[in-house]
Amino acid sequence: MMPGKANPPGALWRCWQRTATRRTRAPLLVDAASGTVFRAAEITAAAETVFRIGGMEAISGCVAWILPNGLDWLAIFLATQKAGCAALPLDPGFAADQGRESAARLGATHWWNGKTLELLTSTLRRWPKVAVVKLTSGTTGAARPIRCAARHLLADYAHIRAGMGLRPGDKNLGLIPFGHSYGLGNLVLPLLVDGIGIVSSGAYSIAQIREWCEIYRPTVFPSVPVVWRLLAESAGPNRLGGLRSAISAGAPLPPEVAQSFYRRFGRRLHNFYGASQTGGIAYDRTGRAGLTARSVGHPLPGVRVSFRRNRVVVSGPAVAVGGGRHVLPDCGHWNSHGELVLTGRVGRHANIAGRKVALREIEMVLRSLSGVSDAWCGLGSARGRDYVVAAVETAREVAAVEQAATEHLPEWKRPRAWLALAEFPRTARGKTDTRVLALQLGL
Repeated sequence: MMPGKANPPGALWRCWQRTATRRTRAPLLVDAASGTVFRAAEITAAAETVFRIGGMEAISGCVAWILPNGLDWLAIFLATQKAGCAALPLDPGFAADQGRESAARLGATHWWNGKTLELLTSTLRRWPKVAVVKLTSGTTGAARPIRCAARHLLADYAHIRAGMGLRPGDKNLGLIPFGHSYGLGNLVLPLLVDGIGIVSSGAYSIAQIREWCEIYRPTVFPSVPVVWRLLAESAGPNRLGGLRSAISAGAPLPPEVAQSFYRRFGRRLHNFYGASQTGGIAYDRTGRAGLTARSVGHPLPGVRVSFRRNRVVVSGPAVAVGGGRHVLPDCGHWNSHGELVLTGRVGRHANIAGRKVALREIEMVLRSLSGVSDAWCGLGSARGRDYVVAAVETAREVAAVEQAATEHLPEWKRPRAWLALAEFPRTARGKTDTRVLALQLGL
C-alpha cells in the first residue's frame, strides 16, 4: 500500500474517547440475534485492531466499505476517525465488486474488505476536514456524495437530540443502516457523543422486532413506514416493551399506517423529515400530525426553514453544502400550526387539461383511502398530452381503489392507468423504488 501523510485524529474519535472513559460499564452495543454485549473497551479494541491491521497510521484520504450493522461496522468507522480519514460507508445490499467500483467512482482512495485495506487509486488525494461522505438517496438520479465535516454531524445530532428529547439513558433499536444519513444522526452519533446504546442487527423479521422489544426494552426505534405498517398488521400481543419514541422517516408516512399503529399499540408515530445535505429538518414531536398527514412537524431546534418560490430552503450549522444554506427539490408551506407541509417536488407536476397538477397531492389522496398503505404517481404522455398513472400498495382490488378515488379526485386529476401491489419494491433506505414502479407502469 502506498503511504500518504497521516492526519491527526478527528473530532468524532475524540468524542468517542470521552464517552468510552465515562461509560466504561454500560452495554453500548448489543447484537440482537445473539444477545452478545459489547462495552466501550471492546468497541475501542476492535477499532484499534482495524487501525493497526490496515496500517492506517500512515494514510490519508477516503476509506470505503460495505458491512451490515454491528461491531465490525463501528470498528472500521472509528478507525477511520482515529486516522483522520473520510469514511464512505456503502449500502449493505451492494455486492463486493459493485461496492469497490462505486467507491472508486465516488472518489474513495482505499477499500476495507473486512480483513485488509486495499488501495483504489495511485492518486492519493487528501480530503481535508471531511469526516464522513454521505450519499444522497438517488431518488432523483444517481446517488451523489456529500462531504460532511465532523461539525456538520455534531450539529445535526445536537438538533436531533433537542428536538426528539433524547436522553443519555435511552437505548436505540438500530435496524436502519448505520451508514445512511438517518442512521448516522439517530444511531451512530448518539452512541459516540452520549453513549446511547444500540441494539443492532443487519437483518430482521417483523416477529423478531416484537421479540427484541420485549427482551432488550429499547426506548427509541427509528424506522421506516413499511416496518410500522407490518408491525401494525402482525400477529401477537399489543406490546412493544418499553418503547417511548417510534420515529418514521425515509418515505412519506401514510395516515392509515399511523392510525392503525396507534390503535394497535397505543403509541403515536413521530414523523421525521431530513436530507443527506442538511441532516434532520423537521419532527412531529407530539405524533398528532402524522395521524392525518397534515405535516412533517415543526423545524428542529437550530434548523432554519424558509421558502424560495415554494421550494424548501434549509439553513444552519448542520448543512454540509452551499455554505450552510441549501435549496431542496421539495416544495412546501407552513400550516396554521406552524408546521411544515410538503406539497411535492420540483419536476413532479403535470399539465392536465390546461391545469397544473402536483403528483404528490394525488398521492396523498390515494394514501388516505381505506386499505391503501402507500401510493406513487408518475406521468405518462400520449399524442402530446400528459396523463397521470398510479401505483398503490394495497390488498384491495385495483377497481375498488379506483372507484374510491373518484369520490375524492375531480375527473381531470384521476389516474388513467393503475397498478396494485401487495407490497411496493423498496430500496435499502426504505424508500419506494420508483424506478421499478415506473418500469412496471410502462413509463
